[in-house]
Amino acid sequence: MLWKLKQKIVSSFKTKSADYRAEKVQIFPFAELSQNLAFTMGVVQNYQAYEETYFTSVDVSTAIDLIAHFAVTEFNFSGPEQDVRRAEEFAKEVKLRTRLINDVRTMLIYGNAYEYLADSEIGIEMQYLNPKRVRVKVNEFGDILAYVYSTGNEQRDLPPDRVLHFAYGRIGNSPYGYSLIHQVYNLLKLKQKLEILAAVMAYRMSHPLLHAKVKNPARIPDVEKVLQNRVQTNYNATNVEDQIVVVNQIVTDESTEFEVLESKLDLKGLVEMIQYLQRQIDKALKVPKVFYGEPEGSNRATSFNQLKMFSLFLQSLRATVKEELEAKLFPLLNLDVEIEFEEVMDEELLWSEIAVQLYQAGIIDTNEARELVGFPPLPESEE
Repeated sequence: MLWKLKQKIVSSFKTKSADYRAEKVQIFPFAELSQNLAFTMGVVQNYQAYEETYFTSVDVSTAIDLIAHFAVTEFNFSGPEQDVRRAEEFAKEVKLRTRLINDVRTMLIYGNAYEYLADSEIGIEMQYLNPKRVRVKVNEFGDILAYVYSTGNEQRDLPPDRVLHFAYGRIGNSPYGYSLIHQVYNLLKLKQKLEILAAVMAYRMSHPLLHAKVKNPARIPDVEKVLQNRVQTNYNATNVEDQIVVVNQIVTDESTEFEVLESKLDLKGLVEMIQYLQRQIDKALKVPKVFYGEPEGSNRATSFNQLKMFSLFLQSLRATVKEELEAKLFPLLNLDVEIEFEEVMDEELLWSEIAVQLYQAGIIDTNEARELVGFPPLPESEE
């Protein structure tokens, strides 16, 4: 009995035949990716949530728009002169830069962006595919067999060599990438709740509860009515300052005494927590604060490291775009060309901006600012 069990276990580890490999085909739907490493946390099911976050969060939309425009800069082609000219004509005809900016933005929001390379009267036409309608058909080894695109009740298998698939953060042999928003989604929701709580606390602190001591019990209803109507809200008011109004002053005789109930709410601590979450969100969204017009750090080394990390991040996105274009689009067009994106981050200009912001924030003095941009220090008499 033990020998048979051992034989059964050993047989399960035998190499699969070519026929077996061809027969084992799976379609990983978005809702059933529990065995896919990249989606063990239900990333794909949150496509709609990530989309809504992009449209409602200033942090997310600003960061992703900046990244997309920095990643897809002006570009040029290298290769045989005739092929370069044809590539430039094609790029102009399909508005390639605008399409790629949209693709990178889509890739960061959903984790995946798809462009179908369809035959047309003009040759090859690029057609945008909605990521929410795309599934990837793979075999058990993770090789992509087709992209399944759903429209209504119909499904169409698209060959892999005809689909540009821009994926962000792909892990292992996963056919999908994951959203940049995934890392900050819970932080954003928590920050939003704390901001609402902070607003409520600030409102309560600015309109504290009053305790009234009334000697004549018969007057208690009148005093209660005065207190209940003391603060009125009108959120339809044109002016913001008119939306919350203290509508009366309280005047009493000696028969009534008022006492302000002090608040024990820790608004300062709540604000510090919000600021901590904001720093975590900024870090996860990759964009240095200097691009928002805020001082990034207290010295050149800190700012340099931030910019260097951002530059490397942009290079990884460009590499994803470049590899897909050169592996699928250009060969389909019979073009022997490579695409190179221009570097828009002028180091001298960036250091000038950083120096000005650090100086205006009082973090560095005049000579330290001059040192950042490579200028000699001023004589002591001119400081």
